[in-house]
Amino acid sequence: MKCPHCLLEVNPCFTESYLGEYEDKNKYSIYSMHCPNNKCRKLILKLANVNRIATTMGERSTIISDNIIYPLNSGRTPAATEVEPQFAEDYNEACLILPFSPKASAALSRRCLQNIIRIKENIKKKNLMLEIDELISLNKLPSFLSDNLQTIRGFGNIAAHGMEDQVSGQILDVEPEEADFLLDILELMFDFYFVQPAKAAKIKAVLNQKLSNAGKPTI
Repeated sequence: MKCPHCLLEVNPCFTESYLGEYEDKNKYSIYSMHCPNNKCRKLILKLANVNRIATTMGERSTIISDNIIYPLNSGRTPAATEVEPQFAEDYNEACLILPFSPKASAALSRRCLQNIIRIKENIKKKNLMLEIDELISLNKLPSFLSDNLQTIRGFGNIAAHGMEDQVSGQILDVEPEEADFLLDILELMFDFYFVQPAKAAKIKAVLNQKLSNAGKPTI
């Protein structure tokens, strides 16, 4: 698993504290551990819906479903520092609420994607589907990014609702895998529109400084 604090891969070593059966007839346990990374060592807590099974050693639990309740974190890396705040804020919030509401997370991701297309490419159409189509038609994106944007068109809610302007932030039904996939797409869009250009600009600045120091024309 990935530690939600330091985001490094660690071996899970949770200790269970059984809470009991509640009014909804489900049984719950709290699982706790500290990150084994010596530079982290922070507490991780998750709440689990469990089955209790009798064994010769007493009762033990099998997890039906669980969610990390501390820290509140999806386990995804925050937006890169090169990403402009208006886009990074939507992305980071979509990551944060993903474990609790995939629908709300997907709504924020759709809005973020639509804003990138509109602001960075000045493409403004009736809905997100049409904007994606025009962006792809520009033939400026890497093929893997165009292919992934094409995949978004297969999600039923975007195709059915069209993401019209007045409802672009509305919480619509979402297929279970869509919210995660939309965040993956946004990471690729951030890399293309923000991270790589910033790296290229930095390399160019260093080269121009060397050229200037040598008395040669800059690029």
